[in-house]
Amino acid sequence: MKVDTIKGSSYVMTCTKACTVSAIFNSGETSMLILEAEKKGQYGFAAPTDAVEVSDEDALITQVFKTAVPGLPGQNGIRQGENAELKNLTAESGTFAGAVNANGGINIPLAVGAATDTSAVNRLYAAGLAAVTDAFSVRCYPLLADCSSSNGTVFKTDKEPNSLYFNVPPNSAFTVKCGLATNARPMHNYSSIRGWVAPLRLPSVSTKFTARFGQMTTVARMGRDRDAFTLVPDQAAGGYKIGEIIDITFDHVRDADAGGYHIRVREIYYSNAEQKWKMKTTQAFAQETSSNNGYPVCVYAVVYEQYQDGGYDTEDRGALWLLHGGNSSRSCVKIATVKGVHCFESIYPFSGYYLDMENTNSWALAGAFLPATMHLHCNNVNPAYYGFSSMESNIIVSEAVEDFVDPEAETITED
Repeated sequence: MKVDTIKGSSYVMTCTKACTVSAIFNSGETSMLILEAEKKGQYGFAAPTDAVEVSDEDALITQVFKTAVPGLPGQNGIRQGENAELKNLTAESGTFAGAVNANGGINIPLAVGAATDTSAVNRLYAAGLAAVTDAFSVRCYPLLADCSSSNGTVFKTDKEPNSLYFNVPPNSAFTVKCGLATNARPMHNYSSIRGWVAPLRLPSVSTKFTARFGQMTTVARMGRDRDAFTLVPDQAAGGYKIGEIIDITFDHVRDADAGGYHIRVREIYYSNAEQKWKMKTTQAFAQETSSNNGYPVCVYAVVYEQYQDGGYDTEDRGALWLLHGGNSSRSCVKIATVKGVHCFESIYPFSGYYLDMENTNSWALAGAFLPATMHLHCNNVNPAYYGFSSMESNIIVSEAVEDFVDPEAETITED
């Protein structure tokens, strides 16, 4: 049946069976479906034309004198006890009996001077959480007695405490081991560690950062070229294999054609299912407009965080980020996902790292500073992982997994 309407007005249709409502255009020559009722009930619609066609001859059409029908927006209407899907919702206030899922995030404007007892985020509580997170961080410091280099580099001792500086001579290629120690030992059989932050000072030279994290035995090889492995698993050793080796290689020369800097991450770990060592290679690309935002010279920290314990055959429990200064608009870039490590029997799970450098320029200065390890809190969840994730720019380009093949014989075994 045809029903005359007022263009732009709202109506309620009460139908006794499934039916449709179509707007009539051009004196009935064309029509457009505006409401499809799947069963009997009441439904609301707004009339876009001067007449509509209703398929149920017994339906009752009633005009309402508000721009929206309370409780009845949407093509199929919203019936009591059923789900509703809305594209946009504006409300002065509301009460929900169950959980509210906001998968797209929630924007909370904090006006200057907003009262903390009524604002959506209590500022004092948020500041307290920041202090708690810092309290769960255990500080390490470079231990000069456990630092060495492949070319006899002299470490500077006239700088600030708890730091390690060394010169990078021109036309040189070498490896520096930065051994770390901590007076705190928060563990018995488990360390509860979830990640670490390693502050660095890196010059504008080709650089590779290598670290072992978690319980495993490794072989150190210093003074190789940057594509060689500075740390490899000691495959002849027994014991636990629940850690992993991470190395990050920086191309310090900007790729002008691609418009940025290439970064490679290699993750070596043991697969319990396959009973062999595996390696995941991740290629990342940092899009930067000039060398003023260069890599690695503008990188001031390497971050590894996992949201909970990893171990044998886990996947993507954590991530690697770089904290970046310079004039870049991206201060936290994600360069790889990592499987994660288990904290069992990890007395000093992050005991140091290696820096391989190839310098064809003039003298440069590099340094290592106070790293921090994050220990779990908040019901076995590491909030630092989610904090860095919320700020990240994901620059991962590709990932590939293959069997790890040790290209060299063993030299020095690291405990």
